[in-house]
This record gives sequence, C-alpha cells and structure tokens, in this order.
Amino acid sequence: MPVEVILPRVDMDMTTGKINRWYVKDGDTVKKGAPIFEIETDKAAMEIEAPGDGVIRHISVGEGVVVPVGEPVAFIYAAGEVQTSPVASKAARIEEPSTDTWLPPVIAREMPAATDVAGKRRATPLARSLARNGGIDIATITGSGPHGRIVAADVTAAIEASKRPRAAEKPVPAESDDAVRALYSADAHDFVPHGNMRRTIAQRLTQSKKTVPHFYLSVACEVTQLDGARAILNDRAPKVDGTPLWKLSVNDFVIKALALALRDIPEANVTWTDAGMLRHRTSDIS
Repeated sequence: MPVEVILPRVDMDMTTGKINRWYVKDGDTVKKGAPIFEIETDKAAMEIEAPGDGVIRHISVGEGVVVPVGEPVAFIYAAGEVQTSPVASKAARIEEPSTDTWLPPVIAREMPAATDVAGKRRATPLARSLARNGGIDIATITGSGPHGRIVAADVTAAIEASKRPRAAEKPVPAESDDAVRALYSADAHDFVPHGNMRRTIAQRLTQSKKTVPHFYLSVACEVTQLDGARAILNDRAPKVDGTPLWKLSVNDFVIKALALALRDIPEANVTWTDAGMLRHRTSDIS
C-alpha cells in the first residue's frame, strides 16, 4: 500500500497552504525524514519531510498552488510495489479518515470563516467583553484576526470610530491595480506576486497603523562637510552675466541621497498593489 503524502497542518489556524518548492520530482527515491517540499503559511515557510521510504509518484500539486490541509499531493511506493491509481488511494482515505492528520476539504470550504458553529461572529472573549461595555454590536465589526476572527483591536477601533463625527468618516476609494500600474511604463518595473506571508505582514502593519498610537522622532544632523561641498560646487556653477545658472541647496543633496538609497536597497524601491509588488528598475524621485 503506498504511503500518502498530504499537505500537513503546521499551526492551529491553518486551513490551506501553498507549496513553494518541490525538492524531488516524480520517480525520485526518497528516505523517510528527508525534506521533499516546502510550504508557505500565513506565518512561515517550512520544509515537509517524507513520511516513508520509497519512490515518489503521482505529484499532483505544482509549485505556487494553494491546497487545503489534508489534501494528498503525492504518493510513496516501496521498492517493487505495483503502482495503483492515486484516485483509489484517495477514496480509501475518505472511507477511513485518520483523525489526527486528515481534514475533509469540503468541511473547510462550507464552514464560514468569520462565524462559529452556532452562526455567531467568531471573536475572542476580550473582544466580546469590550463590545458589550462599549455598546457596540459585534456583528457589525469586521475581524482582522485569523480566518476573520474579531480581536480586541477591532473592537477598540470600532468604538473610536463611533465617537468621531460622521463627516470625518467619508471612505477614501482605493486606486485599482490597473490605475496604479498605469502610472509606470511596462518596461520600468518587474511584477512580483504576493505570497501568503507578505499579505499577512501587510494586513498586520495596516492594522497596527490604524489602531495603535504612534509617536515620531526627529534628529539633528551634522552637515558641515556637506555644506562645504555645496559651497564649492556652487562656486563652480557656470555664470551668465555674472549670475549662476543654478544654485544647489541642502535639499538637493538629501534628494540625491534618497535616490542612491533606492538604488542600493531595491527592496524599498517598490510600489504596492493588491495583486503584487511593482519592483522599479530605476530610482525615480518625484
């Protein structure tokens, strides 16, 4: 009987995962415990080990594909074992599910992410307590926690929003991906699709910016050498009737420093869209 290779659950809230990379290909011999593929969840990327020794066959999920937890992605056959249909093996799995590793995909799809079994909105006990004390109907709140769960920060934000004048609550329409990409020529950037981790990081940063009080710092900079270089360059500026054609300011040096930083740190020289990141090939100031 072939050993089924499934997409495992690696954290409590995980319902799906994406295979980032296969380390083996169909027909390779594998050893139990050796890494065979890498998956990406909302929290981390990790290697998954082979559950047995043998030859891996019937790899059914390609790289970059998101699949439900418990879904078979390949089978491992012992040396000399006759290959059987993977569909038959899957049917046997459905008839005799293993409660510790198998999760029926159909149940995961039919259960609404933001509600519990009783049909109520999923929320932490602290969030429900804050909503009651603040006079907020928790059913009107959109959760930002795992699978749409309402957390304390969501309730706090809803309470603060209810205190603001209605005139200040006008929603700002977000630009579409097409509108953002239209700002740049097609050959001036590379498109990098978002992974699960990147999306989660963006959601958490947005939540933090909206709900957590911020403070800002300033610093005094010693620019004596910069000012000396600026004076030398201004003295060398060409003149017409005694008037310099240009005059450099400290701000010009700051702008150039920013352009050089974008060149040296390409990860910062990007524009966000919902579908992916636009990684620019040049440093375009303003």
